[in-house]
Amino acid sequence: MFTWNFQHISNNRLVETFEQLKLDESDGDILIRIHTASHLPDEAVELARFIKHLVPDAKIFGTSTSAIISNGTLIADQCIISITQMSRGHIRTARFSTINNSENLISYDELCHKVKDLIVGENTKFLLTFLTAGYYDVFRFVELSNELFPGVKMFGGLADGPGSGLETNPQYSFVFDENGWDDDGIILAAIDGGSVDSLCCYATGVEPIGEEMEVTDTFSTLVMEVNGGDAGLRYQMGIGSGIGSNANLTCLFPFAYSDSPNFPVYVQYMDNYSLEELFPKSDPANKKFYNEHPDIDTKEKKAFIRANHYVKKGQKFRKAFIYDKKIISDNRALFRKIESFEKAETIFAYSCIVRSTIYSNCVKWELSAYENSNMSGCITFGEIVNDNGVNRFVNGSFVVAVLGEDQATQVYNPYSFMHAETLSVDNNELLRCMTIIEQKANENNDAELVESMRTYVRDCESKILLSDELSIPNEAALNMDIGMRGVDRLCIIEVSGITNMKSVFPDHLINLTYKNYISKCENFAKLKNYRIYYLKEWRLAIGAQSYRVALSEFTKDMEELQKNLFYNDEKYIAIVPAFSVLDNCTVDNYNSAYNSARVRMWQKNSQFYSVDAEEDLLDENVIIENYHMVDVINYAIANNKVVPHFQGIYDNKKKCITHYEALMRLEDENGKLYYPNSFLDVARTYGLLYDTISRIMIQKVFDMFKDAEEYSVSINLGVRDIRNKELMDYIYDFLSTVKHPSHFIFELLENEDIDDYNSMIEFVDKIHELGGKISIDDFGSGFSNLQHIINLDSDMIKIDGSIVRNCCNNEGAENLLALFATWKGLTNDHIQIVAEFVENEEIQNKLLSYDIDFSQGYYFSKPTADVIIK
Repeated sequence: MFTWNFQHISNNRLVETFEQLKLDESDGDILIRIHTASHLPDEAVELARFIKHLVPDAKIFGTSTSAIISNGTLIADQCIISITQMSRGHIRTARFSTINNSENLISYDELCHKVKDLIVGENTKFLLTFLTAGYYDVFRFVELSNELFPGVKMFGGLADGPGSGLETNPQYSFVFDENGWDDDGIILAAIDGGSVDSLCCYATGVEPIGEEMEVTDTFSTLVMEVNGGDAGLRYQMGIGSGIGSNANLTCLFPFAYSDSPNFPVYVQYMDNYSLEELFPKSDPANKKFYNEHPDIDTKEKKAFIRANHYVKKGQKFRKAFIYDKKIISDNRALFRKIESFEKAETIFAYSCIVRSTIYSNCVKWELSAYENSNMSGCITFGEIVNDNGVNRFVNGSFVVAVLGEDQATQVYNPYSFMHAETLSVDNNELLRCMTIIEQKANENNDAELVESMRTYVRDCESKILLSDELSIPNEAALNMDIGMRGVDRLCIIEVSGITNMKSVFPDHLINLTYKNYISKCENFAKLKNYRIYYLKEWRLAIGAQSYRVALSEFTKDMEELQKNLFYNDEKYIAIVPAFSVLDNCTVDNYNSAYNSARVRMWQKNSQFYSVDAEEDLLDENVIIENYHMVDVINYAIANNKVVPHFQGIYDNKKKCITHYEALMRLEDENGKLYYPNSFLDVARTYGLLYDTISRIMIQKVFDMFKDAEEYSVSINLGVRDIRNKELMDYIYDFLSTVKHPSHFIFELLENEDIDDYNSMIEFVDKIHELGGKISIDDFGSGFSNLQHIINLDSDMIKIDGSIVRNCCNNEGAENLLALFATWKGLTNDHIQIVAEFVENEEIQNKLLSYDIDFSQGYYFSKPTADVIIK
């Protein structure tokens, strides 16, 4: 089995793609799935016919959608074409209408028997199934499939389309193939074969809570009664009066059927409607339901709850809610199953429109683990999945099926699960909703309603607002306390140096120190009647209301706690906690204020800082410029705009330029040049960006000077470069083959701390072994470079420009120049000296008087990209 995915750009590109694939139907059955968010029904059929013309024996399977999944990436307004060719298995497809001769939807029983007769065989292993969004009996259809064709794994869902949302069906929900389309139909693809194996799994994030209830009456897609009482009123007494008819908030609180508690059942809460408004009596499709309820008041305006399928009477369920920690744990469990599946030749994936609406970052985050795989699919209006051998129709799920005939693996990215911060941002919506519910409870005089709402909130809080590790309030609880309880004064405490700690000390001692740190903070907060929150592993927050404690008193208390934490006996590792006191905090500003405080502490080399969260924030223009610079760097990488410039270096003995320093420049789409001081720090922050531009720069310089006979070149290297094994191997390989390795000088940047001299010495020795040279840059700009001279066997030193520029008008600068010249003589001229920032004749004459070897500056040469290398 092989699978290829590509987006539809044009029919001409399709022809080219299929010619490149060289599909041969004699090699095995071919299934071509088309999920389109960019075609109208007739256009989709024409596309299917065009593909059928190119691959006559292929089976076409098409659906509408609102967005596609292509190689693990969510893309709007596009069309994905996925080709799967079997090796030994077989594929059959079928498409037909779900409307009978009376223009009514056929029953789930009739539909299920028709599917069995038309397409399910004795050796069917997998049944890809899509219906249009208006088939409301999909739940019972899927349920009956378990009886009529047991052992067949179903996968798919309801076709989505443009205009869909939490309150409305999609504008176009259709299924199609080369023979036509249906907006009230079903399309299926059966995969048969003894060697075919598949795995179906899912992630939802649903957490059932509260007591079990039973549906006792329904009307079309409405749940009318629960436990014999009015369902709309019961929902209202739970959370409805707190969230009103806001569809986004409603979908944070779905139901969960008792026999499938891991799957949410989304309902729409609708207040002040009548049955006739929702289901016109003039519509023949509603006649059955009105006949079943002859005594109901069809004009009464009241609260209703509605699902996107027919809910069975007698169905038992519990209330539920969706939250980030459960989404994360579900996705990790899903990933472990997929990663260990041995026949991962093809991956199908579908995600519900409701899911991407209530947690806007969720879908992109969970798909990011599969960006290097051949995963393809689309957004759906409801999902069909096989759960441990049982086919189910579900809502709000991310469902994945892995298929194969032979052993195969995909490339995955498990590191994405380390970055779930975006989900906690989405989770704030849930917290706001809970705040509203509790506030509404406080305003209500109905004792039963108040108790019901508070119980609901407490059940949610027991799952959401405590950290998994320590059972103390987490960041979600902090956000809720800021928004509802007036906590506006915080101290965020973080212990740094954890990575170094882990490299030196045993785990049991680190754990003992960690528990002592947490315990001290927790006990201190309790003693002072403050609130404590767990933010991440070694980061805590202590909070208080400003009306209860003065800022000076709160700050004094935090200083006392910091002293307590600094003091440790021999049982624990000494830790260095940084304290950021934040005043006037809101949910929206405290993280920015904390980041500002951390920057300022770093600038001042301090471990305690107090900041007003409303005023003392980082410069927004600086932040925007940094993001702009990331774009510039990415553009330069993608478009070959990392541009080396070269500044000539004058040999004071030979009286000519014999040497160049390579200087990096970046060019944007408008041709503007950027200098290192504007982009290097940003690139280092995003380490891989720096690694990439550094490698490109070095490659270009090597290419320009590899055949040079008369000129040498120096290249700047930082500590990160030397730690980059791939880059070092490239440099070593180049020097071992180039004709004149001595023409390549590597300047070590003095302004970077060298914390591992063994690695640095190893690098210097290797360069010398291969014939290259070493220079120390900006000598004299600080204190550490004296240590560099002692420890590193350098061939050159470059005097810092601030000394050179002032050597004619500052006695101290000239004395340093004299000192360097004297020291050079003591080494028997083993080390050569380069002076930079030589701007005029006066400076040059001063350098000559001290026998400086090389001069670099605008007096001799400006940096340029146009140099002729001999």
